[in-house]
Amino acid sequence: MADIIGESGAWSEISRDLLRRGIRVSNPDGIKPMLIHLRETFKPSVEKMTTEAADRIKLVETIITTLRRETGFFRGIFNWFLILRCRFSIYRITSDRDRHIEVLAENIKKLEGLQNSPELAGAQAEHAVIDQLRHLPHDCIVFNDVRLRATRYIRFNGVALQSAQIDHLVLSPAGIFVIETKEWSKSFVESGDYHDPFDQVARAAYLCYVTAKQFGKVQVRSIISCAGHLPAKPPDAKVKVLRIDELAGYISWFKERALSPELFSQLKQFLGNYMSAH
Repeated sequence: MADIIGESGAWSEISRDLLRRGIRVSNPDGIKPMLIHLRETFKPSVEKMTTEAADRIKLVETIITTLRRETGFFRGIFNWFLILRCRFSIYRITSDRDRHIEVLAENIKKLEGLQNSPELAGAQAEHAVIDQLRHLPHDCIVFNDVRLRATRYIRFNGVALQSAQIDHLVLSPAGIFVIETKEWSKSFVESGDYHDPFDQVARAAYLCYVTAKQFGKVQVRSIISCAGHLPAKPPDAKVKVLRIDELAGYISWFKERALSPELFSQLKQFLGNYMSAH
């Protein structure tokens, strides 16, 4: 099995957002079970918080009643301030209860919105790609969510280029494979509201080639892993389009050991420096 470094960039964004909300889900497949759990526990949780808040308020109100019964001019002035503090405590208890209930409802709404979202579909596709790439030989290394950056601007098709985000990058003895994962619906492709995926992966592959050649001659191949629909491939595009389940077989087909062990080690260290912090 290949060595896997890093995780899906699309899933990292989703999981970080969920974690900020107090929701911990380990992978895209955990969204549905977590949503079911939150739905099932919402009513009992609300009832528990309501009961606990009512008990605390009752206790504070008992203190207020006791303070009001105490006599004496100075004692009355002092107790008046204590009663104000008690009333503020009741306000805080009520506000905390309402806010916690609101957060529970918002979390359910968030997961409901995620369930059939393009963002989750993209994360699921990237996870499927990573699972497929695990089946590569042990002498392959899979880097996920690579943020590659050159030390200077370079030209690609007449456009300045310095950085690129790469969904998956495979380092094998045969060279480097740059993989862009797309899980697009037919309607999204027909809308035309996207950056050309063939240009995107070609730009990333060229940047990878330019930055890696400082170590020696490196063959860089570009792949689009398609889990949905794509626009028509341009005639001059040097990009391989594959289904997710074809990835490992295609990469393994390249048997030539084009990279020396020393060059392989240098590239491994170099590419590892551009891993996103998850």
